[in-house]
Amino acid sequence: MKKMLPAALVMALTACSKKDAPQTPRPAEPVWKLTEIAGTGQSTVFHYNTTGEPSAYVSTTTSGKDSVEVTWNNGLPHRTYFFFFLQKRVDRSFVYSANLLSRIQYYNFDHLGQWTVTDYDSLVYNGNRLSELHVINGGARNQFYALTWEGENITRCDSYDINGDLKILTETTTYSYNDQPSLARSFQPWFFFIYAKQYFPALSHNELIREERKSATGVLRWRNTYGPSYLTGGRLERMTRLSEDFTSPATENTAKDYMYQKIPGTKF
Repeated sequence: MKKMLPAALVMALTACSKKDAPQTPRPAEPVWKLTEIAGTGQSTVFHYNTTGEPSAYVSTTTSGKDSVEVTWNNGLPHRTYFFFFLQKRVDRSFVYSANLLSRIQYYNFDHLGQWTVTDYDSLVYNGNRLSELHVINGGARNQFYALTWEGENITRCDSYDINGDLKILTETTTYSYNDQPSLARSFQPWFFFIYAKQYFPALSHNELIREERKSATGVLRWRNTYGPSYLTGGRLERMTRLSEDFTSPATENTAKDYMYQKIPGTKF
């Protein structure tokens, strides 16, 4: 008679054999990554490292070309570099607290001619959401921004100047969104906010379709209205913008196109 091994023993032996067998790492599945944003007379090309993190972006306009390199640490942007008279220099570095960006440090020449941190932005949170950004130049706080959230989107930004202990409201910007995920969500956390130079809608979940700025007394200064169109699968293909300047007054229509390639990496 054929002897049967107990089921528990069979499972144990099978588990051991799978554990002991050499494992071949699965290659990262290619995912769609934004590689270029192109408008009239300007474009920005994004480059990626082997793990799918943006490693550089190169902006070209009619006046020339600027290249910024990005280094990463534990999946978060660590530093950006630019080229100054053919020499690579640190432009900004980023400090985190529990994966929340807490400080943006800016580099420049100090009074001794040393390239070092001269200014910084301090970011304050309410829970996990950015509520204030304080601008410190030369050791003194001279400006800050207070943010209002509705759901997962920033809908208002109040800008203040600081004069001693006096807080002076200078302008208010409001934001409206559609129901589509924003372009920023296709990148690793914080990257698009850093790339866009602290543009607050880059922290929102949905795509921006309108922004308006008013003076402290409520006078409308300008309005941008955006018209996004999408590829099959939901990727942003084109963004039109109607800019209205109510102080001049003047209007301008522009558009940007978005190109993608499949690159190994993580989808966000």
